Amino acid sequence: GKKLSKGRHQKFPMRPEQQLAVELTKKYFHQYKDAKDGRASHFLWNAKMRFGKTFTSYQLAKAMGWKRVMVLTYKPAVEDAWREDLDAHSDFEGWQFIGRGETFDKQDENKPLIWFASFQDILGRTKDGKIKDRFELAHAMDWDCVFLDEYHFGAWRDAAKDLYDADQVKRLTSTQMNLLKIFSRLM
Repeated sequence: GKKLSKGRHQKFPMRPEQQLAVELTKKYFHQYKDAKDGRASHFLWNAKMRFGKTFTSYQLAKAMGWKRVMVLTYKPAVEDAWREDLDAHSDFEGWQFIGRGETFDKQDENKPLIWFASFQDILGRTKDGKIKDRFELAHAMDWDCVFLDEYHFGAWRDAAKDLYDADQVKRLTSTQMNLLKIFSRLM
């Protein structure tokens, strides 16, 4: 009848194929800081189910030294997996996760931040066509990387691309933002 705290109980290392994915992606981003058309560099992981894309994505963020990472998806149900991988593994001690219904007001600027949002939420507008108040800071923040999870569910649509491509092109030279497309959970 005792309630147990999960805590940071996971301490496993990356598997060889995960290490290779991190090494290749890191090398690519260092070699190609910007795409030829002026947009941020993109990298696609077409990994099979059970690869551990969420955990490996966090390991990539850590290896790259990224402190501000946005995760966007058309499948909001995967938020639990993103949160659990971050909260349970000892490699991410001190990292922050902001998900649906949470705000940026308690954020520690000195700690890495993962912000998870669904395209359905962030693309929504007020009645007068403005960005919803709770997403103002997310739109204004300079993100080191944007992970597009479950890309095949709709992140390729024009409305989604307007969010993660168009605004960033204008700021690219100053932020050197890396956009990372990740196919997730493909069969």
